[in-house]
Amino acid sequence: MIDLHIHSKFSDGTDSIDEILKIVQEKNIPTIALTDHDTTYGIVEITEKADINNINVIPAVEISSVSSGHLIHILGYNIDIYNSQLQDMLSLICNYFNKSFLEHYNWLLKNNYVNFDINKIIKFAEYKQCIALSDIMKAMIANGVPYSLKDWPEFFNTKLRHYNGHFIENFPVHSSEAVEVINQAKGTASFAHPARIGDADIKEMELLLPHGLRALEVYYPYHDEILVKKYEEFALKHDLIKTGGTDWHGKDLTTWNVEIGDYGLKETILFD
Repeated sequence: MIDLHIHSKFSDGTDSIDEILKIVQEKNIPTIALTDHDTTYGIVEITEKADINNINVIPAVEISSVSSGHLIHILGYNIDIYNSQLQDMLSLICNYFNKSFLEHYNWLLKNNYVNFDINKIIKFAEYKQCIALSDIMKAMIANGVPYSLKDWPEFFNTKLRHYNGHFIENFPVHSSEAVEVINQAKGTASFAHPARIGDADIKEMELLLPHGLRALEVYYPYHDEILVKKYEEFALKHDLIKTGGTDWHGKDLTTWNVEIGDYGLKETILFD
C-alpha cells in the first residue's frame, strides 16, 4: 500500500524522519508522501534518507485553510518546495498558528490548566515552523502531570474546545487560495478527508474545482464503504485523481487504530 498522508515531528506528529522510514522499510512500502501541516521542513531530510533505501518520496504538504466557516485541509502533492509563493503562504499560516498558540496558552494559564512558563512548551518546538497545540501536552508530561500523549484528544475536547477565540473567523488563507498556490508551485491539490466537514463536503469541493482542485482524498480511515463510493463517484464525475493515506501522527497521537500503509493506494499514481 502506498501511503500519501503522513505527519512527522515537524508538525503535530511524534515520529522523527528515521522512525517513519523504519516503519516504511519494515512494511516494504515503495512510495510515501510526507504531508506535514503548513511546513516543508522535513522534505529534504526524508527524501535524501529514503533515496538511500530505494523508497520514493513525493514532496508534499497539508495546507490549513478556511471556507464558509469550515477549517479545510488541502493536500499538495509533487510540489516545488522552494516556490516563493508557497513558502510565503506557509509562513503566513504558521505565524497565525503561533499567535493562536499564545492565546490558547494564556487561556489555559488563566483557567489553571497549566502552571508553568511558556518556554517549557516552546522548547518542544524549537525546530518547527509552527508550534502545535499538542506540544502543550508534551510539556505537561515533562512537568510531571500524570498524562500520556494518548490523553491529548480528550484534553483538547474537554479543555481547549471551551476557549472562545476567533480562530476560524480571522484565519488568513481561504481554501481557494491554498489550491491556487499549490498549482503555482507546480503541484496537485487534493481535498483532504472531506467527510470531516460533514454535509458541506460536496459543496466545498465543487467551489474549489474552478480554482484548480485536481484530486480528492478518497481512501481514509474515517471513510466507510458508503463514503468511499460517494467520493469515488465524485472523483470520476469531475476527473479528479483519487488519493489516500492513514493520516499518521505517530502511535500515540494517531486517532485511528492504523499504522503507516494500512490506508492509501495499491499502486503508484503519477502527478503531472
